[in-house]
Amino acid sequence: MPKRSARYRLVAVAAAFAAALSGCGSIVDGKPTVALPANANLTVIGDSHDSFDTSVKNALSDVMTFWRSAYPSVSGGAALPPIKGGLFSIDGAQVVQTGVVSGPAKHEGCVAEKPSFIVDNAAFCTLDDSIVWDRDYSHLIGALTKRYGQLLFALAFAHEFGHAIQYRLGIFDKNPLVIDTESQADCAAGAFLASVLAGKASHYVRPDAQQLDQALLGYLQVRDSTPVSGADISHGDGFDRISAIDDGLAHGATFCFSDTYFNRKFTERPFVTDSDYISGGNESLDQVLDPNNPNQDHNAGGLQPDLNRFWTAAAKRINKTFVPVKIAEAAHPRCGASASSEFGYCPDDNTVYYSKSYAAAAYNSLTARQIDPATGDVALNDNQPADFALGTLFAIGWGMAVRHQLFGRSIDGADALLSASCYVGAYAKDINHEPTTTTAEFLLSPPDLDEATSAMLTLVGSDRSFGARGTTGRQRIQSFVTGYNQGLSSC
Repeated sequence: MPKRSARYRLVAVAAAFAAALSGCGSIVDGKPTVALPANANLTVIGDSHDSFDTSVKNALSDVMTFWRSAYPSVSGGAALPPIKGGLFSIDGAQVVQTGVVSGPAKHEGCVAEKPSFIVDNAAFCTLDDSIVWDRDYSHLIGALTKRYGQLLFALAFAHEFGHAIQYRLGIFDKNPLVIDTESQADCAAGAFLASVLAGKASHYVRPDAQQLDQALLGYLQVRDSTPVSGADISHGDGFDRISAIDDGLAHGATFCFSDTYFNRKFTERPFVTDSDYISGGNESLDQVLDPNNPNQDHNAGGLQPDLNRFWTAAAKRINKTFVPVKIAEAAHPRCGASASSEFGYCPDDNTVYYSKSYAAAAYNSLTARQIDPATGDVALNDNQPADFALGTLFAIGWGMAVRHQLFGRSIDGADALLSASCYVGAYAKDINHEPTTTTAEFLLSPPDLDEATSAMLTLVGSDRSFGARGTTGRQRIQSFVTGYNQGLSSC
């Protein structure tokens, strides 16, 4: 994998067909129960003094406060050096219209080199140790904020300040891969997020679980588009980015900047077959629901037979027998008392039931970003196809069957749902690799882990499927990532 220049350390997203920069975003809305402090008084070159720049200054003020305390723990005791090059706000719409940046902000190091890079972007620039952003409300950060809430500013600029920490620690001098430094900056954003959740960020009301889940869902929108080749890998897919955020949230800044952090394994990979590329990695809805449907690339069985294959083999390893699960269409599962459920596992007949309408909604559940190249405006398009979002629900059903069949455990409650989420992660790892030419396998396509991540945050906890059962999206993601990284023994 080739190494890349470290000039721009960005939260950016490009049009789907462009070779551009991708980035981060996510958010916290809250109803304050205590008075927030006065807005931060930071000097910003090109400051519009509107609510956008005010929110950025508040976010950066809290991020800087966090790092003044945390930096000695990653620097061997040294105090945090200030940002020398300054903070810069730029009207991205003006750049799109004119091709230039006007006023003193045009002297920011990376903008002076290439003005257009700032459109739909925020960045730390290594050329002059500065942070710069596009403040247009219709561009990336503004559009994501409108949908996912105000924690966007906190995570976006905590990510950029993570690059500033790398710069101060001399990490860029070692010429690491871009995906390594981007992941580390995501981890740094998660470490800061922990202080927000602990109520230690002055300008943010402590978010509740739903607001945090919205933030993580928003972060999916700044994942890389599936790369054309390995050379296009930069920031990571949504699974990579959200798991890095959660590592920082769970383990703190010292973990993010430990000597072993760059040993991290990533899941982002390009398409390798023409048919997968053309389909966007998706089978049709009918194919997902047909257990006898052969995989078109490898003539392997469909999802349901492969789940039975995986669990039959896993059961044999512990000297047990797994009875293959069936699927059936029905308005509601033929067990349980929830009138709202349209998807679930029934142990009495070892069947996963689904309604066709909910299966269709789950299949078409992804939100995709789109950038208008003429204006830079960002649209978030709902109801996009995601075959493994629906596949994840089936895999959860099989996980419930494993609890019931192999261990005689309850399939009700939070423990069951988190355990099943972990099982889905272990199964996903088993089928997430490039196809071989010698075996017929059912495999994930490159976008599928993002679809599963989205499903864990939204579909799995829906009352129309398994229900939240007191779990949060973040908890389900954590269990999913644990199963993926550590295998069945961790579940």
